Amino acid sequence: MKRSSLLSLCLLVIVGCKTAPEVIDVAPPTVPQEDFTVVSQNLNQVDVKYTGSVEAGTDPIVIESAKWEFVVDGAVKRSGEDKLGLKAAAGEKVDFSFSESLAYVKDEEELKAMDARGGSLLLAMRGTLVLKVTEPARGDAPAGAKTVELPFAKSREVRTPRLPHIKLVEFEAGRFSEVEVQATFHLGVVNPHPFEIRISGIDYAVSLSGKEVNKGTIGAGERANAAATSVFDVTATLNEESHGKDAAKIVKGLVVPYVLSGTLKTTLTSESLESKGDIKLKATK
Repeated sequence: MKRSSLLSLCLLVIVGCKTAPEVIDVAPPTVPQEDFTVVSQNLNQVDVKYTGSVEAGTDPIVIESAKWEFVVDGAVKRSGEDKLGLKAAAGEKVDFSFSESLAYVKDEEELKAMDARGGSLLLAMRGTLVLKVTEPARGDAPAGAKTVELPFAKSREVRTPRLPHIKLVEFEAGRFSEVEVQATFHLGVVNPHPFEIRISGIDYAVSLSGKEVNKGTIGAGERANAAATSVFDVTATLNEESHGKDAAKIVKGLVVPYVLSGTLKTTLTSESLESKGDIKLKATK
């Protein structure tokens, strides 16, 4: 090979080495921590909170939004997007969170089906964090920005919602005079959940010895205690005002038939109760 040809080849190799792009190790942003919490629960919905942190890589970031899906036992119940607007410098962490109130039961029929099934529900939040990554000029590449999506997903198991129930716990009754009997009926609202439930109201009516003596609504807006039976009292009186001259005869007979009816109403449910029996009075000495 001629000396001039060899020199030209060396020059080409040198030029090629100088123009080869510089390789820079660029670390991407990551999600090192995340958590999904059920803050509160009732018969038909849950309040949830998703929290976590994003660690910026080589470049600064802005977490623009979280696109999410709410999933119950594998079925998507709702989707949405929360604007975040959180910033982190290169290599720094920034915390994020978003909260939602989400329905997992749509109506009474679905609640009845869940009550019959029992067990638990698997709730999940999944989606992507949308990031804007600011990139400085590197080598021949100009400065700019790009959009990056980071996936997230967490699940949480909760007890399947169940139907509340109404029952007559007991009643107390006594003779107040030769023409008056008073009875107090203790209505129980059985709440099988580990959380309180709001009562829309308990409609009731009481008949003593064939005549209605009291009716109305109690408990509206109150809460039934978690995993307990909450008791609501209904009082009924038989006297001359309700039964006229027959009151003395009924009291003297020492047996007062009663009929108690009631309907428990909650956010999604209603359940009726009817109880019949006799109030037995003690004979006077």
